[in-house]
Amino acid sequence: MSPTSRASIPISAALHAAALGHVGTREWPGARHNPDILAMFEAAGVPMADDETPWCAAFVGAVLAQCGLQGTGKLTARSYDRWGDPIDPADAMPGDIVVFWRVKPDGWQGHTGFLHKIRADGLLEIIGGNHGDAVSIKAYSTERLLSIRRARKPRTNPVQSTTIRASATQIGASAAGATTAVAALDGTAQIIALALASIVALAALWILRERLHKWAAGDR
Repeated sequence: MSPTSRASIPISAALHAAALGHVGTREWPGARHNPDILAMFEAAGVPMADDETPWCAAFVGAVLAQCGLQGTGKLTARSYDRWGDPIDPADAMPGDIVVFWRVKPDGWQGHTGFLHKIRADGLLEIIGGNHGDAVSIKAYSTERLLSIRRARKPRTNPVQSTTIRASATQIGASAAGATTAVAALDGTAQIIALALASIVALAALWILRERLHKWAAGDR
């Protein structure tokens, strides 16, 4: 799916379509490893040398990357339990990310994938990786449902980042505050005021620089 076509449809619908495009991809038996699954690990930010490592979260991360979104960069399914925006099951739509617990509710193990549809019997059909060693559609009960998450529309301009805006505002406020303080003080007090304002401004500049680096790396 081209960037132009993705931009013309809701992000959840784009994710649903992208996930469906991988259905049928499966692990290779024996010592060989499916390069398509290895590419999913790579795209998700967790390169692996085999296709046997549990890869449901890698599948989610790879589909997100395919649609221009940043995943969690982790192989744990529950890492998506706080990703994006929470969605009530009654408002869920195809392409939303679904997270389930495994073994125990307060443990670390889980499973994740993309919602395909909610059946009349209440079961959730999930497009997931590592379903029987493949990308397939499988029905799950809501008994182990942790959360349903929806992707946020990717920001296209650094000015849309609240961290970047806050840092820029802090730098401006520090400069203005220093000017006011210096005008009202004398001697040593002026030097102290300037030093404190400089420290605050440098901290804000460092935060701004780090956030811009993350933006350039795709973390938006």
